[in-house]
Amino acid sequence: MSPRHKKPAPGPTTGNSPATALLANDPILRTVSRAVFALVLLFAFLLLWRGHNAPGGGFIAGLMTVCALILHRIATGTSALRVDPIRLVPWGLALAFVTGLVPYLLGRPFLKSAFGYITTPLTGEFEWASALLFDFGVYLAVVGGSLAIAYALIDVDPQERVEGDQ
Repeated sequence: MSPRHKKPAPGPTTGNSPATALLANDPILRTVSRAVFALVLLFAFLLLWRGHNAPGGGFIAGLMTVCALILHRIATGTSALRVDPIRLVPWGLALAFVTGLVPYLLGRPFLKSAFGYITTPLTGEFEWASALLFDFGVYLAVVGGSLAIAYALIDVDPQERVEGDQ
């Protein structure tokens, strides 16, 4: 068996349950999940980008990203992230807090958003806003927290016995 087709060792980025192992070997799910993963992530980034001017934002974009990452985990048995998702939470909270704190330190209301317009030959005129940084902080916190919870639930093996079970 080639190294490419070896089953990954159980660990924090692989599914340990028998159900996850069965789904990870389904060729239809693996094939369809690649396209769906890309489309859901693209939609999530659109929601994040437009969130400060239209419905959407960091929270719903984070939930959409979590759905795509869970689909990837179910289809392949491995995580698409290279880091532990819980590490994203403090970075997201810090970014959201600092984004709100900077205007306050400059004598403006907390979370006051600055905005302006940039014109480029490729995209024409588009608006930038500091609210996007706040939304990105929320996005990181939601992705990290939700994925940590989801991965903990995915790794539960109902057949596992612990001390004190009869």
